[in-house]
Parts: sequence; structure tokens; C-alpha cells
Amino acid sequence: MLLCKLTKQMHPGVVFLKPFKMAGRLPLEIAVNKTHTREQNRNSAPSPESQASAYGTQMAKYFTMNQPPHVAIDSAVSVVRPQMAITRLIARSGIPERTASIPSEKAYVVSVHLNHANSGDWELWTDGKYTKTGPWPVGGVAMCDLESNSSIRNPGPIDWIHYHVPRATLDSLTDDARMSRVKRLHCVYGTSDPAVYHLTQLILPCLNRPEMFSQLFMDSLTMTICSHLVAQYGQTPQAISQFKGGLAPWQRRRVVELFKEHLDGEVKLETLAEECRLSVSHFARSFRRSFGTSAHRYLILQRVEIAKALLSETNNSLVEIAAQAGFSDQAALTRTFANLVGATPAKWRREHSGRRIFVEISKGKSLQSQE
Repeated sequence: MLLCKLTKQMHPGVVFLKPFKMAGRLPLEIAVNKTHTREQNRNSAPSPESQASAYGTQMAKYFTMNQPPHVAIDSAVSVVRPQMAITRLIARSGIPERTASIPSEKAYVVSVHLNHANSGDWELWTDGKYTKTGPWPVGGVAMCDLESNSSIRNPGPIDWIHYHVPRATLDSLTDDARMSRVKRLHCVYGTSDPAVYHLTQLILPCLNRPEMFSQLFMDSLTMTICSHLVAQYGQTPQAISQFKGGLAPWQRRRVVELFKEHLDGEVKLETLAEECRLSVSHFARSFRRSFGTSAHRYLILQRVEIAKALLSETNNSLVEIAAQAGFSDQAALTRTFANLVGATPAKWRREHSGRRIFVEISKGKSLQSQE
């Protein structure tokens, strides 16, 4: 709900994204405990390359490889897409020994702490250089370049969110905005970042339900986080250019048509932009200018309006209405509807049923008088 607000808070008027040409939607749920590891890929098995990347159970293995036998990651949940992966790792016993080095890859891991880290015990090694970090509060972030040789040690309890961001994703963003590519992301370990932290809090309930991350939602989330990272932590000489134009009338009509055809959210920003004959960054900025919100937020509002119409004009069940309005299930309809409207669908229908009866009676009287 707050995605568009956070975008404005981070960089007003700045939204840009290069079309992602990488293949496939890869939702991935992972559960890890002290006795076994389980991976379940809902659509297709991950490639050997994806298994070696620093997210999900593979990240858990890097952190526990050199640890005593009793040390383990208590839980790890991950949602994976080609342009970005999100992993939550919880280790109540901490990581008392120095971890194994993470193999080099062209990507960053952006870590967000969900609990306060023991600043006196947190240690970091990067390309052989030793660092003892300062205070790391809740909401503190760090940028780890996976092309460097990095390892850590923290004996205290940890609860992390890791955003695995390939360099190709950042390059696509800057190329589309006609900026120089980011040389590196850098910040002092533990830097407070309210924008990333609050956005992380919003998605936490969804990590156990990868189906919530529709294509359009994941595109918007990646765009929001990565544009913030580039502007806040990227070493680029140019400022991000501003754009004030909106969509032409024909473009607005075409976008509305596409949303009606894809209420489930399985439409890419790239597709919307191509239909409007615009680059993705140009389209995203123009869309916000024309509709006053992001594409994903607009789609949610349209779903709710369709649900209202079905609730007031039909006797369909809530399960049927959820499907017709593009929600994944009745629970998703109820949660979103109550959040935006202030009442559950059932309550809203009861409150508006009297008006529907009055309209039907009025229509009946009119027909009788004509006869």
C-alpha cells in the first residue's frame, strides 16, 4: 500500500527501469532448520548457476560452513527472480566463527538488520582487510560486493534480510536512464536507511507466500529498491534526470485495456511500455504523472473497484468475486479490500445491499407504469 509513498519519499518524481531480458519467473520457497534442508521450487528447478548464487539455502551454507556442529541457520525463506532475490536468514545462536568466503559473482548483497547486532563482536574481512564494525541498529544496512572476497563473524543472534542484486540489474537501470554505470555501491556498515527498512517491513508477511510476488509487483519492488540504491549509494557523477510529461490519451486508453486483461498482475512493465512505444523508465515516470501513482498501485485500486461493482451488483460468492477481480484468493481480496476501503467485503456488501434493493424496486415500478 505504501510503495508509491516510499518511492516519493526516496526520490520524488524518480522512477526508472530497464526491461529485464532474463528468462523466466522463478518463485522459490526455502525452509531450513537444524536437522535438514528443504527446497521447493513451485514452477521449475533452479539452474546450477542459480544454486551457486548467494541467496536462500546457498547463503545459509556459506554462513555455517566453518561453524561448530551445533550452529545452524534456524530458518531461511527466499523469493527469487532473475532481476533480484530476497532472502531472510535467522540464526538464534549467531555465527561464532568466521564464515567461509562467498564465491565471486557479479552481484551485490544488500543486508538489512531486523534486530540490533552486537556491535562489539561484529567482524568483517574483505579481500583480506579486517574491520570491526560500529553499532548496527535495527534497520541498519550494508552493501557487500560479491566480486570481493568477504567473510564475517557475529556470535550474537541475527535476523537479516538480504537483497541479492545482480550488477546486470543495476546496469539496466542506469543504461535506461542514460547515466554512467555504477562503479560500486558503498555505505558504512550499519548505516540507518528508513526507506529500505520500512519497505522491507511491508514485504515480510509475503515472503512465506511467493505467489504474492506477481510479475508487476516484483518489477515495481525491484525498481523502487534499486533506484534508491543507485541514487543513495552508487558512485555515479550524474544526477538522475527529472521528467514532467504524462501519457498521451491513446497511451492511457491502451494501458487501461491491458490492466483489464491482466488483473492478476502477470504483465511486465516492459510490455506496458512497449505498447505505449516508450522505454520502461519513460513509461514509469509518465504513468505516475498521468495516474498519480505507480502501475502496481493503480492495478490494486482497479481490482478493488471491480470487486465493489461485483459485490453490489451480483450475488456471486466472495471466492468467485476474488477470482473475477484478479485476486489470488478470498483471503487476499478481504485483506486488500479492508485495508483500502475500511470494511471487509462481506460487511461492505451488507451496508450497500439496501441501495441495490431500492434500485431494483424502482426499476420494477418504472416498468409497470410503462405497461
